[in-house]
Amino acid sequence: MKRLIMLAALTLGAASATPFVHPADRTVSKPSDVKMGGTLRMTVAGDFDTYNPLVAQGRPNIPELTDAGGLLGVDPYTYEYIPYMAQSFTQSKDQRTFTFTLRPELKWSDGQAITADDFITAMKIYSSDEEANLFSYFTDGGKPVTFKKLGNLQLSITFPRATVQNLETISYITPLPDHVFGKAFGAGGAAGVKAVRALWPIDTDPSKLVVSGDFKVASYKRGERLTLVKNPYYGQWNKDSAGRPVPYMDGIQYSIVKDLNAQLAQFLAGNVDLFSPSNRDQLAQIVAAKNAGKLAVDVLANAGPLGSVDYLYFNWNKSSDPFKQALFRNPKFRQAMSQLVNKDQMIDQVLGGLGVAAWTSVYPLYSDWVAPNVDKYKYNPAAANKALDALGFKKRGADGIRVDSKGNRLSFTLVTNSENNRRQQMATIFADEAKKAGVEVKTNFIPFNQALEIIYPSANKTDRKFDAAITGLNGGGFINPVGVASIFECGGDLNGYNQSDKCIAPWETQQLNLFYKSTAEFDQEKRKAISNQIQQLQVENEGYIYLLSQNGHYAWDSRVQGESPKKIATPLWASLYFGVRDLDLTWLSK
Repeated sequence: MKRLIMLAALTLGAASATPFVHPADRTVSKPSDVKMGGTLRMTVAGDFDTYNPLVAQGRPNIPELTDAGGLLGVDPYTYEYIPYMAQSFTQSKDQRTFTFTLRPELKWSDGQAITADDFITAMKIYSSDEEANLFSYFTDGGKPVTFKKLGNLQLSITFPRATVQNLETISYITPLPDHVFGKAFGAGGAAGVKAVRALWPIDTDPSKLVVSGDFKVASYKRGERLTLVKNPYYGQWNKDSAGRPVPYMDGIQYSIVKDLNAQLAQFLAGNVDLFSPSNRDQLAQIVAAKNAGKLAVDVLANAGPLGSVDYLYFNWNKSSDPFKQALFRNPKFRQAMSQLVNKDQMIDQVLGGLGVAAWTSVYPLYSDWVAPNVDKYKYNPAAANKALDALGFKKRGADGIRVDSKGNRLSFTLVTNSENNRRQQMATIFADEAKKAGVEVKTNFIPFNQALEIIYPSANKTDRKFDAAITGLNGGGFINPVGVASIFECGGDLNGYNQSDKCIAPWETQQLNLFYKSTAEFDQEKRKAISNQIQQLQVENEGYIYLLSQNGHYAWDSRVQGESPKKIATPLWASLYFGVRDLDLTWLSK
């Protein structure tokens, strides 16, 4: 009897092998067409800063390039969440608890099994590390998300409320190797967070790294190149529709270049396989080279707005400069600044006409969700001049810059990242328009990581060391495209204008409450109506002054095969790094 009980227990604890199979309808290539091997050639503007997923910032970053994903994925044809690293999952009747069974073949790049412990450790760390990108996803309305190990391959996640975004949140949760991060985290707390954040600096020997994705780091030489090679364990649980392990390619090589222009130059020289033109001029240069027979490339132009947006914002947390702090917190000032943003000129000059004006946190990509009449403070220099007069900046000094009755000059510095030519051009156009209205805008272009350190400081968040900035967002979900909590929370990870952890204006609280209401609304039309209310608050108060969304263009060397079918070859389903293709199903013809 004892032996029978033991056999029964073993049966319950095991799971049948079911690798993830990439459906045949995700690529234009037939399995019989595919050639194995080869190295994909890419570029990246600027150096990488870390191997540690907890501290990596900016995109692309190495942890994202070597990460398999999470428990769930999305079917681009049905828009439904489907099991990925999970073999299966169930949902409780109250829609708050999700129980997952992992695929038994999952393995890290060092050959150790990926188990429930790796997800539990990751969630413990993500929910303890206030600076982690996923930290905000582990609370809802101040209440914590809880999680539990149910077995070696089983775990559950319980949310405080039933919301439309819970599955989306789960899809973002990626595992961390328990035998590395769990060991360092120990009993947790501040010491544990400090220990895990110290792991894997950029000078770490790549052989010590443990990743889950299709490729792993072979070598990295600062200022020159990053070389990724195939992770042999990934193909044990990822198969194509014919049952062969993926990825097909042997590796990826990234050359480090200075900026977007240098990336284009490398593509035109035939040294790079994939490139996403950012404007009409870049696109025209590629097409001209193709037509002249200098490049053998395929081009998908003007595929629609990207899932991204650039925006300008002012620093509300500047306690060492009371004049500017009060000015930047004044919505009438921000409305005037919005009326000095010539979006048509930006789209024409910066993107060659291939872009869309943005007005709210809803990307133009989701046109059905953009609220009506959101262009209230569109380009109108006369109205801006009138508003600045009303704010007391009536006189102009010898240099043409406005001053108020106390002699305060209407002058500020606008920062953006030096690697991004697009944002620099938008900053210059805005500065030129502002100068005509008597506003001095001094531009300062600095490396992206340096910009992040001053915009999102880890300490002294009530006195941040910048005036205004242009940055942007990409990615996010399609279930409730008005945004995520960390955008709306005062002090949220993605809140650029207010990092003080306290709401300063009543509309901030109102916006946040409406967002929580929207996430609990399962009727899409009612959810859209709430989203419209949020967007009306945004355009009235201009916390972010949204600028534009560029259209997606994709170009690739003709030797690169396996792009997505037309129906899903859109910016909505395109990879941020690899364009209209799934890297696992990409192959090289020579």
